[in-house]
Amino acid sequence: VGRALREAREERGLTLRQAAEQSGGRFKPSVVGGYERAERSVSLLRFCELADFYGVPPERLLARALEILGPEARPERVLDLARLERQQVEGDLPR
Repeated sequence: VGRALREAREERGLTLRQAAEQSGGRFKPSVVGGYERAERSVSLLRFCELADFYGVPPERLLARALEILGPEARPERVLDLARLERQQVEGDLPR
């Protein structure tokens, strides 16, 4: 996610300091830099705010972050819906 955020900022030609200035101080350089270096976790709301500030739809920026990760970092999850339904019927899971 950090790399995608950095690329979006750099595509706008902004330094961390310029991003802070142009956002009216909403995005502090040390915080955004921490997101970009993966030293800080970014909330979904903050991620969307940064995406909007950079002029990139949040879903496109998230897709870019997932591209950067590559498929090996995103293990496939398979849900056995028939098994889940059986467990609900048998009372093992709340409905």
